Amino acid sequence: MQIRKILVPTDFSPAADAALRYAIDMARGLSAEIHLVHAWQLSAYASPSSDLAKGMERDLSRDLAQAAARVPAGEVALHQHLRLGIPYVEIVDAARDLGADLVVMGTTGKTGLEHFLLGSVAERVVRTAACPVLTVRHKGP
Repeated sequence: MQIRKILVPTDFSPAADAALRYAIDMARGLSAEIHLVHAWQLSAYASPSSDLAKGMERDLSRDLAQAAARVPAGEVALHQHLRLGIPYVEIVDAARDLGADLVVMGTTGKTGLEHFLLGSVAERVVRTAACPVLTVRHKGP
């Protein structure tokens, strides 16, 4: 299997940044491109056309551009994608829509009650993605 497109989901956390650094190293060695994706979910009480949604989209676009700016210029081709919807569904759909060969995503390794209450986007992506998913564990400071 040849890896030409690497999808990297980000929630702008240290774990996502660690996964992006890992993906950059891989992309450099494989001459692959990176697709940096942030998926966000709007409150059930807000309309996608509301001022709240438009403001969030503007702020998230800025945050995504800042995350992309951490990729050294010219080292790898990088594309940015902002998607509205349930995060794990949007990540899996983005991988399919973009023809990703690999998803590289960060995880903090939640366990126990925290995992039960919050779930794990990474776990759901691993279970539902059609392409391989590499999780990069970040233990934090």
